[in-house]
Amino acid sequence: MTKLALVLWMVIASQSLFGQGSSPLEKIDSLHVLLQSSSHKDLVDIYNEISWNYRNIHIDSTIYYADKAYELSTSLNYPLGLSKSLNFKGVAYRNQSNFLKALSCFFDALKHAEQSRNLVQISYTLINIGNIYVFQTNYEGAIDYFEKALINANKLEDIDLIAYCHVNLGRSYVGLKNYIDGEKHLKHALELRIEQKNDEGITITRVDLANLYILDGKYDRAESLLLQNLKDVKSLSHQTTLAYSYLNLAKIALHKNDLNKAKKYAKQSLSVCEANRIKKIESDILNLLSSIYEADGNATQSLYYLQQFIIQKDSIFNEESTRKIESLHASYAAEKKEAETKFLKQQTELNLLVIHRQKIIIWLAVIISILFLGLAITALKAAKDRKKMTFQIEKQKEDAFKHNNSLIDLNHEKNNLIRILSHDLRAPINNVKGLTMVHMSNHNFDKEDRDMLDHIVTESDRLLNMITKILNVEALEEETKNYRSDKINVAFVAEQVIDNYRSAGKQKNIQFTYDLGKKARHILGDQLQLHQTMENLMSNAIKFSPKNTTIHVQITSFENDKKLRISFKDQGPGLTDEDKSKIFKKFQTLSAKPTGDEQSTGLGLSIAKQYVEQMEGAIWVESTYGEGTTFHIEFAQVQ
Repeated sequence: MTKLALVLWMVIASQSLFGQGSSPLEKIDSLHVLLQSSSHKDLVDIYNEISWNYRNIHIDSTIYYADKAYELSTSLNYPLGLSKSLNFKGVAYRNQSNFLKALSCFFDALKHAEQSRNLVQISYTLINIGNIYVFQTNYEGAIDYFEKALINANKLEDIDLIAYCHVNLGRSYVGLKNYIDGEKHLKHALELRIEQKNDEGITITRVDLANLYILDGKYDRAESLLLQNLKDVKSLSHQTTLAYSYLNLAKIALHKNDLNKAKKYAKQSLSVCEANRIKKIESDILNLLSSIYEADGNATQSLYYLQQFIIQKDSIFNEESTRKIESLHASYAAEKKEAETKFLKQQTELNLLVIHRQKIIIWLAVIISILFLGLAITALKAAKDRKKMTFQIEKQKEDAFKHNNSLIDLNHEKNNLIRILSHDLRAPINNVKGLTMVHMSNHNFDKEDRDMLDHIVTESDRLLNMITKILNVEALEEETKNYRSDKINVAFVAEQVIDNYRSAGKQKNIQFTYDLGKKARHILGDQLQLHQTMENLMSNAIKFSPKNTTIHVQITSFENDKKLRISFKDQGPGLTDEDKSKIFKKFQTLSAKPTGDEQSTGLGLSIAKQYVEQMEGAIWVESTYGEGTTFHIEFAQVQ
C-alpha cells in the first residue's frame, strides 16, 4: 500500500472507530478509492469496512463485500478477516430476517474468533448471536450473551463495544417490559455515543428510546424524539432504521386516532421494507395496517393485511427454521465442549508423559500406591453411588406413582367439569332457540329481521351440535356411552342423512347423487352412532366442496354379501399425504379449508372413527390432492 493510501486508510479507520465526521455513504466512497492500491490483509480490512457500512443501506452489497473479504481471508489464512466477514454477512442475513443463515454465520465467526483468541471479535459475535434470541423473543437467553460481551468490553475498556452492549441490553429489557432497566441501559449507551461523537450510533439509539416510550405509554415524548431524529435517519440512508421510525410514528398516530397520518407513515415504512427486503419490520407493519383499517371500519383491507401478516410471519419463523436454529445452538455447544474436553485430554496426556519420562524410577512405587488407592476409593465411591442411585430410583418410582394418580384425578375432574358445563349450557341455548322460533311464528318481520332471527336459530343449532360432540368425546374417553347392538337398515339411515342435509347442500348449490341398492341391507350396531357417523361424513363433504359440485353416496356389498361398504365422495380440493396422516385425530388443522367459511370443532371425524371401531367396523380415506376425497366405512353384513 502506498504512503498516501496508508494515511487515508488510517483516517477512515479512525472515523469508523470513533464515529466522527463522515456518513456511511461518504465512508464507502472513500474506501472505494483505496481498493485499487491495496492488497492482502489491508484489502480484506477494506472489504470488511465497506460491507459493514452498507449494512443498513444496501443489504445485498453487505453480503457481496463480506464474501470477497471471506474468500481473500481464507486464501491468506487471516482469522480476524474471516471472523469479521462472517459477522457482517450474518448481520445482513439477520436484517433480511433469514435468521437460520445468520446464526450459521455467527457461530462460524465465533469459532474463528475463539481460535485466534480475539476478545473484541468474540464479544461482537456474542452480541450478534444474542440478537437472534431477541428476534425469537427469548430475551432472557439474549441477555446472557449480551452480559458476557459486556464483561469482555469492560476488560478491554472499549467504549464503542460497551455502548453497543448497553443498547442491546436495553432492547432486551424492553422486550421483557422492564422499561426502567431498559431506559437505564439505552440512556447510558446514548451518553457514551454522544461522548464519542458517534452520529450514527446516537441516531439509532434515539429510535430505540422512542420505541421504549411508546411501549411505556409516553406517546408525545416518543413522537417528539422520532420527528426530531427523522432528518438524521434520512441523512444516514439507514433503510432499516428509517422503516422502524415510520413504523413507530404510525403506532403513535393510531393511538391518537389520526388514521390518515397512521396510514401514511405505515405505507412509507412498508415501501422501504419491500424495497430492501426487511421482512421482520414488514411483518410488524402489515399487522399494524390491519389494526389501522380495522379502526377505520374497513374490514376488507384489515383482513387483507392480517392475512399478509400471517404469511410473512410464518415465512420468517416457521417451525422447521426454529428447530434448525435450536439445532445450531446445540451443535455449537456440543462442539465447544468436545474441543475443551479434547484440549484437556491432550494437556493431561502431555503432563503424564513428562512425568513418566523424568520421574518414572523415583515415583514408580508412589504411582502404583496411588493407583491402588484410587481404585479403592473409586470402588467405594461407586458402591455408595449405586446405593444412592437405587434409593433415588425407588423414590422417583413412588413420586411417579403419586403423580400418575394425581393426573388421573385431575382428568376425572376435567371430564366432570366439561359434562357439567355442557349440560348447563344446553338449557339456555335451547331457550334462546325456542323463544326465537316462537317470536318468528307470532310476528311478521321484514327480510333483514327474519334473516337475523334465522341466523340466531342456526347458531343455536351449531352450539348444541358442538356441545353434543364434546359430550360424545368425553363419553368415549370415559367409556361411559351406552352402546346398543341392533339390526340396522343401512340404506334407511343413509336416506335420512341425505334428506337432513339437502338444505345445507342447496346453500352451496351442491347436488346429491346416491346408489343405495334396491334391497335392504343390514349390519349389527348402534343406529344412533351409525347416523351420527354418516352425518359427520356428509357434513365434512359439504364443508370442503366448492359450489356447484356433486356429492355421491354409495352402498356396496362384496365378499358374497359378507361385507358392506358405505362411501361418501366429494369434488373438493383433496388431501395431502400429511393431511391424511392426521385427519382422524382430534383438533387437527388441515391444509384444505372449508369453501364457505364454515366452522369446525375438529372433533367430527375423530368421533366417527371411534364409533365405527366400537361397532367393529373400519373407516379410511382415499384422496388425490386436487381431485376430491372419498371416505369409506365398512362393516360385517348380516342377513
